[in-house]
Amino acid sequence: MRLPYRNKKVTLWVLFGIIVITMFLFKFTELRPTCLFRVDATNNELSSQMVRVEKYVTDDNQRVYSYNREMPLIFIGGVPRSGTTLMRAMLDAHPDVRCGQETRVIPRILQLRSHWLKSEKESLRLQEAGITKEVMNSAIAQFCLEIIAKHGEPAPRLCNKDPLTLKMGSYVIELFPNAKFLFMVRDGRATVHSIISRKVTITGFDLSSYRQCMQKWNHAIEVMHEQCRDIGKDRCMMVYYEQLVLHPEEWMRKILQFLDVPWNDAVLHHEEFINKPNGVPLSKVERSSDQVIKPVNLEALSKWVGQIPGDVVRDMADIAPMLSVLGYDPYANPPDYGKPDAWVQDNTSKVKANRRLWENKAKQVLQMNPRSSEDTDNDNPNNIINTSNNNNNNKNNNNNNNDMNDNNLYNINKIIPVEEQEQQQHQLPRHHQEHEQQHRQQDHQHQKKEYVREEEQEQEPEDEQQLLHQKPKDVITIKQLPLQFSGSISNSNNKNNNNNKNNNHNNQNGPLADT
Repeated sequence: MRLPYRNKKVTLWVLFGIIVITMFLFKFTELRPTCLFRVDATNNELSSQMVRVEKYVTDDNQRVYSYNREMPLIFIGGVPRSGTTLMRAMLDAHPDVRCGQETRVIPRILQLRSHWLKSEKESLRLQEAGITKEVMNSAIAQFCLEIIAKHGEPAPRLCNKDPLTLKMGSYVIELFPNAKFLFMVRDGRATVHSIISRKVTITGFDLSSYRQCMQKWNHAIEVMHEQCRDIGKDRCMMVYYEQLVLHPEEWMRKILQFLDVPWNDAVLHHEEFINKPNGVPLSKVERSSDQVIKPVNLEALSKWVGQIPGDVVRDMADIAPMLSVLGYDPYANPPDYGKPDAWVQDNTSKVKANRRLWENKAKQVLQMNPRSSEDTDNDNPNNIINTSNNNNNNKNNNNNNNDMNDNNLYNINKIIPVEEQEQQQHQLPRHHQEHEQQHRQQDHQHQKKEYVREEEQEQEPEDEQQLLHQKPKDVITIKQLPLQFSGSISNSNNKNNNNNKNNNHNNQNGPLADT
């Protein structure tokens, strides 16, 4: 049936009105779809709301936790071997806090952003692509928040222990304005002795030279000290490892008050929560795992005394002026750190009396830990290097590493108790002989099967035989972890130059080792 002319006219006006109203609603109300969202080009305040800011995580009890950039995150920073693992273990024992193991990812993304800004070419590309500073900050913040929120069990307060993050502390506070840092400080002589005695391979650190390692420590701690000072006392708290060990309760009360976390006695007994559900997870690649399983004790405070060469001790004030800045006496051997609490002294006596028990427990803990991501990546030849070649590579490439200054890598060895390491070192030559003898027997049998003349069945030269066959079991393959520690460290010798050539575009900057 055909409509009269008057009805057609009314219908058209109604449709036109609907279209106008719909356009008005899409323009000025929440009805417009997110795909049509765009920011006015004249508006310079491109807020972080362009990226969803809330992260939701559900625990085993179906409780939902919401995380965002405004939450008071906790970051633990410091030079490796300065007590960062002990600090995070004590916080992990608190029922309201979850730190977890090092992610190693967050410092990388922060350093990548730093590289983009330093490069004029990359900065221009970002600018032409419309990626402003605000967009970059928002994206990096959400990336970091996703990693922190979901790499462990949910908790009311989240903590991250990637020590090198403090190197970029000012920028982290820009991303997370309510975050707080715990800056772990330890006597540099103890830190360097721990690095050298445990063979913690750090690019730029010559493990055969106490003097050079002390100089590198001085540069590293200076950068972090400046960052903490710039952040401010209300956002960055210096925690002296020695005082934390001597007076755990006093300092943990200060720390929890600084973090606005209620007191809980569990932080004084972290060893009771090792690898327990919602407790203190440990990792095979954290080099302090064999130590933090013990209660707080005094064993590690003065192991360095008498181990440093005399000429280095004599020049200590000039080699490491930051010792005096931080309040340590560079000429005291041993220094007077203070008198320990009675229960800490008692813990120390118990640990010494049951040394073998704790060594066995350390082995059990390491065996219980699941295979880490670092282990699963070892199949990739671009991600692994051989620790046995580190020293040789360093000697051969001292003159060729100026272009690699921004590619600092650090290597994480398998955690083995010190006493067991010494035993293995004594047994190593016999192990090599047995391994070589095995290969020679196999070669001899193979030659017999092919009816080679007896006169031609001579063994290959020893060095060539080792090159072709021998790979001792005690040699550990380790993964390169690219981050950067500080500008003052990056001018040092690169111990892994040959390996870095294959990974140069993937590993722009690298940090130090684990604590």
